[in-house]
Amino acid sequence: MTEKFPIKNLLLGVTGSVGVLVVPHYVKLLREGIAENVHIMMSYSAKKFVTPYSLRLYSGNYVFTDSFDISDEVRVPHIDLTRKCDMFVIMPATANIIGKVANGICDDLISTAVMACMSPVVFIPSMNPNMWFSKANQKNVSILKELGHHVLPPSEGYEVADMKPSFGSMPEFEEVADFLKNVHLLNLQKKNKK
Repeated sequence: MTEKFPIKNLLLGVTGSVGVLVVPHYVKLLREGIAENVHIMMSYSAKKFVTPYSLRLYSGNYVFTDSFDISDEVRVPHIDLTRKCDMFVIMPATANIIGKVANGICDDLISTAVMACMSPVVFIPSMNPNMWFSKANQKNVSILKELGHHVLPPSEGYEVADMKPSFGSMPEFEEVADFLKNVHLLNLQKKNKK
């Protein structure tokens, strides 16, 4: 941790919601004041919205899209990247990844990485309000919290499916940054008590 960057190594899991469209800009902002290093994993669906190449340009690091991807520094992404991260942020988090993690399903790179991660895991959901407020999703969100994960709820914004203002959008970056800083401080306090 440096004075400029509260978080040294942030791992970002990007899943397939329309909220992905703001992620390149958020990665730029994360690198400017929150995290010294940002490493990224993307789901198959996320690649339908934004390319790994785009996120690589913003993060400055190779973007992993499969459990079997390797780079010069990373041989087993779900282990190597989680071992060195100070925080793992799933942004945007879909109902799919929330359900997988809540139920211990590890069938892709991001869900497997969450299972392997010993650092704080933060979910920043973005989805249609019907999906967010569904009983199944709310149960899964409760389970995430019981497991010790952190969840920043979606915000008011613009729903692409209906082309109107609605709930379920990605929170503004300032809200995301404040939430991540608070989770990081809580984690530091926990470590200092040990």
